[in-house]
Amino acid sequence: MVKGVLFDMDGLMFDTERLSLEAWRFAGRQLGFAPRDEFLLALRGSMGDEARAKLQREFGPGFDYDRTRQVRLAYADSWIEQHGMPVKPGLLPLLKELKARGIPAALATSTTRPTAWGYLTRAGVKDYFAASVCGGEVERPKPNPDVFLKAAGLLGLDPGTCMVLEDSPNGIAAAHAAGCIPVMVPDLTQPDPALRALCARVVPSLDQVIPLLELL
Repeated sequence: MVKGVLFDMDGLMFDTERLSLEAWRFAGRQLGFAPRDEFLLALRGSMGDEARAKLQREFGPGFDYDRTRQVRLAYADSWIEQHGMPVKPGLLPLLKELKARGIPAALATSTTRPTAWGYLTRAGVKDYFAASVCGGEVERPKPNPDVFLKAAGLLGLDPGTCMVLEDSPNGIAAAHAAGCIPVMVPDLTQPDPALRALCARVVPSLDQVIPLLELL
């Protein structure tokens, strides 16, 4: 039986992966580079020095990672300020159900804490999370298992009793490597047979997660 639920954030709780792609395109127009969607999708979950290295391999050693990040975040912040947080359907009912059942939730995201906490606050869901692990707070990013192992530890739970909700291949690989119960809620990437094999379940939306709490 599931004793805890570990949540990814971008693309899972919030429809921010599409916003991120548009922020990358905007930064490319502003700073003179042309990002490929395929590369950006594969980049999800990377952070810090690893992301910097991948970007410099893609765009050259002179790629200004820090300036690009500033432009991207400013674009996303402006969009959210104007339109509000794009909350995925089913998020709030799921969080309320977990609270009612006494099943703790933890955030496990590659996004930095100031940004992640700002998103949760704007969406009005911050208080539903008993613990959180954000970008830069573990040694190795997804697809390594570190973020989920730490999140489970903060909840005082064995990883094998924790359901992980993820939308990306890197996240599912990390959840599987951690020995958790990976449940994929696809966003921009649909699972191929190899990725599906790593999942305990694949469901189309967060609305479909509640019945799994007693099945897995």
